[in-house]
Amino acid sequence: MLRAAFRAVHPFPSIVVALLTVALIPLADRDAPLRLYPLLGGAMLLFQFTIGLVNDLVDLEEDRRTKPWKPLARGAITVRHVQWLAVGCGVLGLTLTAALPLAAVVIAICGLSTGLAYDLWLKETPLSWLPYSLALPLLPIWVYVATGEWRPLLWWAFPLGAALGLALHLSNEAPDVGRAGVKGLPGRLGPAWSRRLALTMFIGVALTVVLVVLPSSGALALVVVSVALATATAAPWSSHLGRDGHFGLLAVGAAAITVLFFLGA
Repeated sequence: MLRAAFRAVHPFPSIVVALLTVALIPLADRDAPLRLYPLLGGAMLLFQFTIGLVNDLVDLEEDRRTKPWKPLARGAITVRHVQWLAVGCGVLGLTLTAALPLAAVVIAICGLSTGLAYDLWLKETPLSWLPYSLALPLLPIWVYVATGEWRPLLWWAFPLGAALGLALHLSNEAPDVGRAGVKGLPGRLGPAWSRRLALTMFIGVALTVVLVVLPSSGALALVVVSVALATATAAPWSSHLGRDGHFGLLAVGAAAITVLFFLGA
């Protein structure tokens, strides 16, 4: 039961996003109170758990046909347990954010809402990319607002984060394009073109970060280029990493570039 619950919350992407959140805190404010680390990291982890659980509830019938290995689809955990787990994670995450400034609480609610909107309404529509492109820029903005810091260079987080969000969405949905009912943008592009466009957008964001960061740190720009080249080189062989190998590769690359960007911000 516990193992099924752990797998049901989509641990890999959830933990990656939570770790990225924690990594951004000292970049925003080296003297940030220690309490912010568990508050922001824990809240983000719980929000990701909630979104993943609701996604599996919505896709249950489809998953029983196309992804029978998933815990809920194979009956390793019941629908009622997943429902209570989703509500519990969401409520606990919001409770943690209550200790943050009001603006940070509002941003947290917006981020959770975009994820749930994707699950419940937008996933199978031409606007399937929108929640990703809205939510990703909100993550660093949330951290900087929570720490009471703001810098002009942060405005770049909106276009760059939106582009990365679209790239990750295309890569994440590409393996599911062949199943019935997929009507979002990846379904219109097809799996191959979804992955190509995702990688192209990732490299475009990396090059933009180089141009933005280069004036302040040539060394950071060189590292960004190295991450982009490594990701582009590994992408053709990402299938060896499993069904979600391409998405995992881009997710790690995007997290690295995000941290490098804010190191130079």
